Amino acid sequence: MAWRQVSAPVPGVTVLQTPDAPLFSALVAQWQSAGRMVPGQTDAEWAELVGRVPRLTGV
Repeated sequence: MAWRQVSAPVPGVTVLQTPDAPLFSALVAQWQSAGRMVPGQTDAEWAELVGRVPRLTGV
């Protein structure tokens, strides 16, 4: 495996991403079918729990 230098993102520039390897696509499908969270997926339960936290104002 070769190392390569990565520069900082440039605002306003679209970065093309390569599709996931079949192995990762299969793993994502397996995790989703088992009800597990997948990176990049919105977690509705977490959003609901965080939404219940009282916010401190005037502190």
